[in-house]
Amino acid sequence: MATRGSRALCAGWLLYLALGLGGCGEPESIRLGFIGGLSGTNAELGTAGRNGAQLAVEQANASGGIDGRPLHLLIKDDRLDPEQGRQVIRELLQEQVAAILGPMTSAVAMAVVPLADEAQVLMMAGTVSSPALSGLDDYFFRTIGTHAEHARQLAEYLAEQHPAARANLVLDLRNQAYSEAWAAHFSRHLHAAGGFTQKVLGFTSGPQTDYAALAAEALQGAPQVVLLITSAQDTALLCNQLRQRQPHTVLASAEWAGTGQLLELGGKAVEGLIVPHYMDLHSQLPAFQQFIQDYRQRFGHAPSFPALTTYNATRIVLQALAAQDRDEPLKQTLLRQREYAGLQGPIRFDAFGDTQGATYLTIIRDGQYDDAR
Repeated sequence: MATRGSRALCAGWLLYLALGLGGCGEPESIRLGFIGGLSGTNAELGTAGRNGAQLAVEQANASGGIDGRPLHLLIKDDRLDPEQGRQVIRELLQEQVAAILGPMTSAVAMAVVPLADEAQVLMMAGTVSSPALSGLDDYFFRTIGTHAEHARQLAEYLAEQHPAARANLVLDLRNQAYSEAWAAHFSRHLHAAGGFTQKVLGFTSGPQTDYAALAAEALQGAPQVVLLITSAQDTALLCNQLRQRQPHTVLASAEWAGTGQLLELGGKAVEGLIVPHYMDLHSQLPAFQQFIQDYRQRFGHAPSFPALTTYNATRIVLQALAAQDRDEPLKQTLLRQREYAGLQGPIRFDAFGDTQGATYLTIIRDGQYDDAR
């Protein structure tokens, strides 16, 4: 039979063990969310962005996480659908994520930013470029500028190369917030430079898309230029049909298409295609070259622009989390810091979480993106 003293000693020993085990347990992880289109025929934008986020998180964990706390990335597929985007954002918010990376398209961003605002959870995107989200005091930040500068420079370049050019535009309305704004900016600047848009053709990309019929309609009125504001896959398939019908028409695209998939799927049909980019593909900066090496080693292929811009976005969020003061909202930390190191130069946020970025006009030559200027 145990004595009172032995029972007290036993209780004390159990308390010591409990405190010891609790002190030696794994530190609680920091949860981050990622949202992007990861399924379907136009998933490359989302998968590249996911890869960029994963690489940044894995590298941070290999260096000890943040203050010894590991990072856990929760990945959600929005299927490029605004309603699905709202659903998965709610799921991430229930997981009490510290921040959300993405989404990857403007159409989904327009649908989900209000939910992030309501929850006061920071959202950091790497490829959303709609001007409709600029200048707002919200919880949405991004590592690229709007596409307005891309549209201007492409329009002026085409007008310089082809004076008084007539252009027909093909828009994927599945990403309507992006494609319609891109078309409007391009058309305004083309007109100012002496050319004009004579036809705007909208369609909704999907398994039943008739690319032959789209191409035939895009060539009506004998345009000098056909501009495709479409994904990489749709751009490749449309270029193939356009080249078969009119080999000498000048073809251009928005930056949305400018990934490795375009080169792989397009082959000879995309030779001569003019594509603006957010990143300098030929940069020799050490940080960028190291990123290319690390990305190839991890994923087995070269990174495209969504991987780089989302890698930048993730690293910025991680830097802000490391610098966050006690009880300070992450949004305020970002605005307090303002400037962060990107792989190709500093990324500076204004008071609304917007930034500016360079435009790199390229032309596809011999299966590679080359400088167009």
